[in-house]
Amino acid sequence: MGRAGQLTEYEQGSALAFSKAGWSIKRIAAALGRSRNVVASFIRSPETYGTHYVSRKSTKVSEWARRQTVKHASTTGCSARQLKAYLPLEVSLRTYQRILNQAAFLQYTKRQHAPKLQQRHKDARLKYAEDKLTNPPDWDIVVWSDEKKLNLDGPDCLQYYWHDHRHKKDQLFTRHSGGGSCMIWDAFSSHRKSEIAFLDGSQTGDKYIDTLSNYIYARQRQHSLFQVDYGVFGHLALSPDLNPIENVWGVLARQVYLNGKQFDSVAELKVAIKHEWENISQNYLQKLIRSMPKRCVHVFQAKGGKTKY
Repeated sequence: MGRAGQLTEYEQGSALAFSKAGWSIKRIAAALGRSRNVVASFIRSPETYGTHYVSRKSTKVSEWARRQTVKHASTTGCSARQLKAYLPLEVSLRTYQRILNQAAFLQYTKRQHAPKLQQRHKDARLKYAEDKLTNPPDWDIVVWSDEKKLNLDGPDCLQYYWHDHRHKKDQLFTRHSGGGSCMIWDAFSSHRKSEIAFLDGSQTGDKYIDTLSNYIYARQRQHSLFQVDYGVFGHLALSPDLNPIENVWGVLARQVYLNGKQFDSVAELKVAIKHEWENISQNYLQKLIRSMPKRCVHVFQAKGGKTKY
């Protein structure tokens, strides 16, 4: 068998001459002392012979590799780049990204902020859930209240949107000193909601009593707001999932800062807050309150741990 390897220029010239003379591949190979495959490759395409071409690795991924990639992303939340460094698969970063994008139940999103629960918090949450499931209160007469700060630039100045590459990118301005903000308070029950209260400074005990007097007790006689015998309904620390007003804050903030809205003054911000608070329907508030038994079930099932709420 003749030698393999690329033909020299002299051999290429000889092979062309022999071929034009009508010699067969076998005869040319024998005359040059080269393999028939090498000679045939040259005769087939003399113009491109010797051009080095490295084909790309096949990006075809086995079903096992796909399952491993999706499973690991689901259980760890790793990014495509982290998966490439961790998993022993000979595929490109882009292939990892494509596998994750094609998984119908995966979505790359921000992690939700949640308080860190110590064991004592979990124990208290579990007891709360057990108590409320064993001796359920009349959730319709519970008044939910809380305070929240909103600023001019939006929540934490973090804004995300789908950018159309045909247009200029949206810009989000920030103020050096953080701009202004306002502290708000509100309350609601299954029957009514209070007006938004705009607070001055931090809420001390005396100020909180004034807020209750102005926005709940004073309106009780005028509008039959919260017609209940007032008592303390204990609430747990680090348990926003057991306080439906946290859901209300989320809806309110999304509407106030809709489409990346920012404000030039606190007065303008207050107008927007009041408008969006008035647009929150009583039906929505009732739906949140009616979810309390289910929330307690989820806390019980999680043994006091975090829930989807």
